Formats: sequence, structure tokens, C-alpha cells
Amino acid sequence: IPGFWSGVSRRGLSVLNQCLVPNLKIAVRFFIRAFITRIEAMSIMFSTLKSYDADRIALVGDERAYKYGELAAEIENRAAQLSGVSVLGLALDNGPEWVLWDLAAIHANIPCIPFPPFFTQEQRSHALKIAGVTHMLSPDGLNGTGISFGVFIPKGTAKVTFTSGTTGMPKGICLSQEGLEQVALSLVETLGSQLADRHLSVLPLAILLENVAGVYATLLARGTVYLPSLKTTGFSNPFQPDFSMLTAYMAKQKITSAILVPELLRGLMAMRPQLPELKFMAVGGSRVSPALISAARSYGLPVYEGYGLSECGSVVSLNTPDHDLPGSAGKILQHIDLILESGEIVIQNPSFLGCLGQTRKGPFFTGDLGYLDDQGFLHIKGRKKNVLITSYGRNISPEWVESVLLAQPEILQAFVYGDAHSFLSALIVPSSTQTQAKIVEAIGRANKSLPEYAQIKASQIVPPFNVVDDTLTATGRLRRDQIFKKYQSIMTKENADEFLQSSY
Repeated sequence: IPGFWSGVSRRGLSVLNQCLVPNLKIAVRFFIRAFITRIEAMSIMFSTLKSYDADRIALVGDERAYKYGELAAEIENRAAQLSGVSVLGLALDNGPEWVLWDLAAIHANIPCIPFPPFFTQEQRSHALKIAGVTHMLSPDGLNGTGISFGVFIPKGTAKVTFTSGTTGMPKGICLSQEGLEQVALSLVETLGSQLADRHLSVLPLAILLENVAGVYATLLARGTVYLPSLKTTGFSNPFQPDFSMLTAYMAKQKITSAILVPELLRGLMAMRPQLPELKFMAVGGSRVSPALISAARSYGLPVYEGYGLSECGSVVSLNTPDHDLPGSAGKILQHIDLILESGEIVIQNPSFLGCLGQTRKGPFFTGDLGYLDDQGFLHIKGRKKNVLITSYGRNISPEWVESVLLAQPEILQAFVYGDAHSFLSALIVPSSTQTQAKIVEAIGRANKSLPEYAQIKASQIVPPFNVVDDTLTATGRLRRDQIFKKYQSIMTKENADEFLQSSY
């Protein structure tokens, strides 16, 4: 099998060299296990890619494109260059090279750790050491790190994706290739292949959602993945994106599908884009207000909300053109075995093998509260640990109230708090240079759709939450512990003089 020896020979031969005749069976068993592992890793992705029309375009970058018929040789070539690599760190800009090296690592049976461009130096160093990254692939080429080992990596790990931990240090989630491909295959089965005709990777490829639901699913659906650099689509500065560049690229390339987080959707909507070829735009990463979905569709954007977790390989449920209920997270993908325990969403068969340093045991308790309606749509109520209990004994999910606030065009970000308080308060990030009066009006409109106990009674304008100061995750989720730590002096003031007071 092409590429097999590049993945196992350096380990297998070391075993053979240490084995005397009495121990030969041990070495043989090692080769058999390694052989089976390689077959399993190759079974879906590579055999499928080789069966497609060789002249069809698979990957399109800023400078060149690759046909499906070219992929096998390109992947084999890069896999050969990974000889001697035990754990690969991938730190490239969006582009075909990122995808080809990612597939090469899979082909060579080498765990791959993608590094998001927004990681701080401290986060990068932490991830390098804990994962035992022996070689880093960056714009400077493939270079050794000087690291020879890290913590235990569960057997069968193909990719380690780092998520924001509650302490600020990223947490390594270990995933199998079989599990990731199962997510991609379920998406193809759910959506069909026509929606992935020309998919644009907007999010950094190091984000699992784009890597799996964007790239893998599009390739398995025989589509074309457009992989411009982040600069080309206006994201050279992720905190000040140029949405006019993104809109222009989508229109020029006649993009049919894309994945966005809610903040990026709002920015795109501000451009009032004319994208008649766009057929499907998935929005996830954090809760999406039904009002935002409705507003986006009024602009001609075919937006559909989904729900997922890194531990489940990215996507768990999704709304589609055939099965759509705004306000819900859609229907569960066919391969997912989901149950509810005391209102908490539990996945019986998650894709992940465990975190770095430990293996997974039993079902995965997501920490998300939700329910399934009579039609099979999943509804997310919020995080179990985030539930606020007011001094009146009311249990309130802050994500629910925040989604109502975010439906107001004047509000870009909102953080609701009030645990043990008699009323709820909010930190507000305006969508532009809004006056305090405009923000008060926006909160007043939001309050009209909320029950009295969940209404916002005080608020303050703050600077944007972002990844750099650890107040925001890569997918747009609020990092509540960090926000509370940063604004604790404001939140604990008994005197509310600094707040925008209003009866709303």
C-alpha cells in the first residue's frame, strides 16, 4: 500500500532491531496492528478521493489550484517528507498547502496539531510542550522543535484540537480520523452534494468546524474548496475584518456555501451583499437569535443554525433547507447517539478519544442544557454551569437573554450577569459608535420580549471582547470566567452610578 512504510517503518524497524528470535512474534504483532491502523485511516478519505473525476478542481488557492487527479501524488509526496516526525504542528495560513499537509499527516498516520493564528505565544508554547510536537510546519518550512515527548496521547489520535480552557490555557482534545470522517459523511448525507459545489473557507482552517464540516465534507461531496489566504478575504486583522473584501471574493467566485460564526454574519449583513449563487450558510459557535436568522434571510443570505462541540468532531445537529426551525439547533446528525439526563445533553458515542494525558471513559456530558421537541429538533437553553439564580430564586440562562439582546442591530456583543442579585445587568459592546441613548433604546426593545424576571435593569458599555485578551473563544463564545475577572470591580459595585440607569 503506497505510503504505508512511511507511516510505520521507523517504529517497526526499531522494534525489530531490539527483538531477538524469541521475541519475533512481538514485532510481527506490532506490524499487524500498525497495518490495520493504516488501512482504517485510509479507508474512507483517500479511497474516495481517488475515485473522483480526475479533472475536477478540488482545491483553489490564491496562486494555484489542484485537481482531484493530482491529490494522491501531492499527498504522497508530503507524507514522505514527514519521515521522522512523531507529532506534527501545523501553523500555516489558509490555503491548499494547509489541507495537503493535513491529509499527508493522516496518510502517514502522524498525529497533527493545528495552531490557530490567534494563539498567543504563551498558548502556543503550552500546546507545543503538552502535545510533544516534534516538528512544526510554518511558512519557514518543516523544522524540528527540539521537543522529544509530551503527555500521553490516546491511541488512534489523528488530530488534537485545542479549545479555550477556563484558566486561559488551551485544552487538547484528541480525535480519531474515523470519528472526524463520520461527521463529514453525515453532513454530506444530510445536506446532499449540491450545496457544497463551491465552498469557501472563511474561518481559519485550524478551527475544527472549518476543517471537518468545511473541507472534509466538501471533498467527500466531490465539491471544490476555495482556500484564499486570510488576507485575501479581508481577515489579515481578525479583529478588524474588511467585509467588503469577503463579499467581493464570494461574488467573484460564485461561492455556494460557507461557515460563519454569529459575529461574522452580522458583519457580512452590514454589507447587504448580493450573492445569488449562495445556497447554504451554516452559522454556529455560539447561540444565534431567531431574529438574526430572520434578518439575514431578508438580505438574501440562506442562513441555518447548527450546534456542535470539539469533542464530537465539530457538528452534532444542524438546520437544513429541508428541515428548518429557526431558534432551534436543527436535527441531530444520523451517526450521533444523544440522550438527555436532567436536562443536560449527553453524547453516547462522541468522536474524541480523550484529552491529552488521559483517555475517555463512558458517555460525554456536554454541560449544555437542552431538549428535543416533538419534531426531533434540538433546542439549546444554555450552559449548565452558567445558570444564574437571582435573589428571587429564578433560574435564568444568560445565553437566552444575550441572544435577545444580540437581535438588536445596535448591539454587537452582550454579557449578562446577576447571580444572587435582585435583577440582571449587562455589559454591552455597541455595533458601532452608538450613543448611550441608542443602547438604552435597544435594551428596551429587547426587554419587551423578555419576562420581567429576565429583563436587563442596568448596563454599561465596554470595549469589544476578543481572543487576544481571552474574553472570547475562537468560535465567538464568551469566556465568562475571564470576563468576570476583568470586570469584577464593576460587577460587584453596590453603587450603580456608573451604569446606564433606565426603566427600559
